Amino acid sequence: MDWVGVDPLRQVVSRDAAMAQIDWLNIHWQVDIPDFGYYFWWDDKGLSLKSAAFDFRSRVHIDFVEGTQARRIKAVTGEALTRAMGCQKGLRPAIFDATAGLGGDLSVLANVGCAVYAVERQPVVAALLKDALRRHAIDGDAGWCERVQLQCADSRDLMSHISHGVVYIDPMFQKDRKSAPSLSMQVLHTLEGTTERPEQLIDAALDSGAARVVVKRPIRADFLAGRSPSSQVKGKTVRFDLYSRRKLTDADAIPHQGLIDG
Repeated sequence: MDWVGVDPLRQVVSRDAAMAQIDWLNIHWQVDIPDFGYYFWWDDKGLSLKSAAFDFRSRVHIDFVEGTQARRIKAVTGEALTRAMGCQKGLRPAIFDATAGLGGDLSVLANVGCAVYAVERQPVVAALLKDALRRHAIDGDAGWCERVQLQCADSRDLMSHISHGVVYIDPMFQKDRKSAPSLSMQVLHTLEGTTERPEQLIDAALDSGAARVVVKRPIRADFLAGRSPSSQVKGKTVRFDLYSRRKLTDADAIPHQGLIDG
């Protein structure tokens, strides 16, 4: 699928350098804003996604350098997420993030020292995340970004290659949840390729060689695919269902290098 991109200032050099890292999208760049549909936007903040149906100031944009997520990364100290993954003194398991999304959780996990292999099958979302990681590596603390590998693919096709570590699944929250969805969620729900079958993800994950599978759920939601976890870690609004296959060891901290070719 071809996409429209708007670069009003014609920042061709910086834009093309960034787009060279996003080889799974074909974007036709122009100066004028289209009358309808979604389109990419390029400015000094990097890559964003906008919609002609929303206010011009609204955008879907991932930022690890400034803002809410940047503060979360810096402030994290033993939150439920890291405990669910098995992070403890002297051990940082390798994480296979099967549903990378906007990167909120993977950035926290990488920042605490986990090697993260992140997979996002929706090409637009993967592009926004890739550019956010690129910008942070340049303008922020590049350390944790070096522990993240991002692949635009269907994680179900890769599960059989996993021999260790933790598989993390965060299914998109359902459209009918009570709270009003953010702009990002509204957009994600309408983009082609974001409709998941999370029950297939957990089946594939439990058939892999991972030591542990972790599923993020709304606090009162049913178990994913009806599978009862071996234990849980609960936060205020979400919980993490843990499916332990064996005890985590130092061998589970080895990064998933070369997973695609493995």
